[in-house]
Parts: sequence; structure tokens; C-alpha cells
Amino acid sequence: MLTAALLWGAAFVAQKVGAESLGPFSITFLRNLEAGVFLTGCWWARRLISPRARAAAPAWTRRAIVGGAVGGAALFAASLSQQVGIMYTTPGISAFLTSNYVLFVPVVGLAVGRRAHPLVWAAAVVALAGSYLICLPDGADGSIGRGELWTLLCAVLFSVQILVVDRFAPGCDVLVFSCIQQFSGAVLSLPFVLLLGSESSFFSAEALVRSALPVLFIAVFSSGIAYTCQNLGQKRTPPALASLVMATESVFGVVFGWLWFDDRMSLLQLAGCALVFAAVVVASVAPRRAR
Repeated sequence: MLTAALLWGAAFVAQKVGAESLGPFSITFLRNLEAGVFLTGCWWARRLISPRARAAAPAWTRRAIVGGAVGGAALFAASLSQQVGIMYTTPGISAFLTSNYVLFVPVVGLAVGRRAHPLVWAAAVVALAGSYLICLPDGADGSIGRGELWTLLCAVLFSVQILVVDRFAPGCDVLVFSCIQQFSGAVLSLPFVLLLGSESSFFSAEALVRSALPVLFIAVFSSGIAYTCQNLGQKRTPPALASLVMATESVFGVVFGWLWFDDRMSLLQLAGCALVFAAVVVASVAPRRAR
């Protein structure tokens, strides 16, 4: 999961670069399609190399297919919201706001009977305050930009995806679950790409060439490898602890944004980052109530 967080942190830069040429639906479609093809190739390679894999029980089970499809729908919505948001904000701010999913996991979990510790709710208030400070474009204006609002929505949707993985990944072949998840996102993106092709520049050869490398990086490393690492890690880790480890993507996102774009934050935005990170730690180490 730490590997996943590192790759996601680097992907914020690639998403920002890709957004300069392609629209959010196009990037979401391409990254999911390429990731699905990559993971399918990994699955076949494993079967060719490993006799144990060939002798194992069928991997394409109903649980893997249904869980992957539901997870793919949540991932599609979350990735799209994040991609729209990063068009209007920096990789560092996007990374920190995305890490709010560590707080939304217990909140959304209430819908499925998961009660959170009071410290989680206190941390949520702190995180909201920190997120507000991060959302201030120049550290002084009182308004919140649309990029930040889209990214906060993405954090909510990612919390749903984390809970879906927690529900279905145990007992599934990780590669199969990941394949279905990525292909589901591609299928859901395709109608929007076809309908909005002119606006997204998807049918422009020049735009596709310019965005080829960043989209390939996102597809293979962020979608293919990182989400498979997440699925593998969550088979052995409770959601709250998993989200703590994965939330370190916010730190990696800021570092890579500074290295690539020379992103700078105001003192108020840095204070907001500190509040969010503190809230993430408090929410994740808080004892969990009995279900």
C-alpha cells in the first residue's frame, strides 16, 4: 500500500500534464483501458510461468466479477472527479484534498453498519478546517475554487471504492479483481468520450501523441500496479489502517509537484496541509468500535 501511495503521488504530476492535451473523460477511458490490457497480460503471463497458477481453482469467479464491476464504477467516478479537479488546481493541493478519503471511509461506513470512534469525528472537523485553508487560491481569498470542490468529491468517492475493495477483495484473485475494475471504468467512460469527443480532443492525433507518455504512466503504474497493490494490501489490512498508509500519497504528491512544476503554497495552505495530515493520522489510529 505504501508502494501504491508513492505511485499515486507521482501520478498527480502525470495527470496534470495529460490534462493539458486531453479532457477528463478521455484520460479516464485511456488509463482504464490500458491498465486493463496490462493486467490481463500479467494474468496470462502468470499462468504461463507458474504451474501452481494453472492448477489453481478458476479465478474468474462471480465474486471477483461483481466486486470488480462495482469497484470499477466507484473508481470511474472518483478518478473522473479527480481528473476534472486537477485541471483547476495544483498536484500538491489535489493530493492533500484527495487524502480526505481516510476520514470519509468511516463516515461512509455508517451506511453499511460500521460505527466510527469519536476521535474520527473530531478529526473530520479538523480536516474540514484544513481543507478550507488549502482551498484558498492565494491564501487570502475566502472563496473555494471548483478544482478543490471536485477534488473533495473525489475523496468521498474514493472512500466508497475502498469499502468496496474491503468487501469483495478477500477471497478473490487480485489480478482478476483489478482487471474487471479497470475494464469497468473504461466501459463507463467510453460513451462520454464518443459523445464529447470534440470537446475532449480525443479524436485529435496531435493531442493523443502529446499525452501518450503521461497517460501510459498513469495506466501502468497508477491504475495497473498501484490499484493491484491496494487490493492485495487490503486483503490483509483493516480499511482504517489501509487508508492511513495510502493517505501518504498526499506527501508524495506535494514532493513530486514541487520537483516537476515548482509548486509553491502560501503559509495558510501549508498550515491547512498540516491540519489535514494530523487529522488523517488521528482518524486512522483511533480505536474502532465494535460493529
